[in-house]
Amino acid sequence: MADFTPPFSSVGGVNRSPSVDEQADGFTCGPADLTLFNRLFGRIEAELKAIQDEGGIAGTEEDDTTVLQAIQAMIAAATGGGDTSQFVLFSQAQARLPIFPEVTTNNGVIAVTDLGTGNIRIPASATILHRGIRTYTTVQTDLATVLSKMYHLRWSPTGGFVLKDLADTGYNPTVAAESNAAFDSTHDDMLVARIQTNSSNVPTITNLTNKNTLRAQVVTSNFGFPQTGNGATTSVSFPALNWSRSPTPIVTWDMKSFNQSFSDADESITLTTTRYGVLASVMLDFGDSANNVLRLTALA
Repeated sequence: MADFTPPFSSVGGVNRSPSVDEQADGFTCGPADLTLFNRLFGRIEAELKAIQDEGGIAGTEEDDTTVLQAIQAMIAAATGGGDTSQFVLFSQAQARLPIFPEVTTNNGVIAVTDLGTGNIRIPASATILHRGIRTYTTVQTDLATVLSKMYHLRWSPTGGFVLKDLADTGYNPTVAAESNAAFDSTHDDMLVARIQTNSSNVPTITNLTNKNTLRAQVVTSNFGFPQTGNGATTSVSFPALNWSRSPTPIVTWDMKSFNQSFSDADESITLTTTRYGVLASVMLDFGDSANNVLRLTALA
């Protein structure tokens, strides 16, 4: 039955709520208690009727979907309408949106500090936006270190903050270099900091920037290629990037005048890239020292 007007036994019926013991143990052997039976059914129907009323759906004896209709009507009212089968649950969005974790405080950095006692401290009140949809706020947390170790401090929404030892084959089965892109932040596992301890267990902490989009550019003008000659080389580098993900560098340059002919065959670029910085070395056979502009752009 889908018409809950009035709810079962709510008008003139005799009923009572279950005792604490009855709520825990249910009916005992013997005839059902009429008043208790009435109340239990009435309570269920009253809850369903409240949903119907809120959704503005009138129940009928023939229609067993009125509660569903009422829920859909309330969703439509809250969202502006549309096909409810197209809605994405919050949990689904958090698992599917291809958005990197972003620290929305302190310009993308969680300021991990050294306590001077073989421990590092993660501060309280840093805010992490996971998959662009769910916010987490850090609580003050201290983690112990061991001497002569290289660690990655990582965070995930399920595991929180953990220190990962680069010498641990479970974490680093291929014995990859610490700067390897395999350790970069992923959508669900954020690289927070690099921590290296010395023989006295004093850590050097490199806090890394976590944002969904990372971008930086450096421009060098009049960098002094000779007027003539072969193999003239110059280089340009970023100040320390200290990103949580390895960048993709792009090098461009403008030469506004030439003393001799110039072709693409006269160019070569060497790039050295890690999540901590980018160095671009550019070789040109001929150039004009007064009119060179070299741009190095990094994206992640």
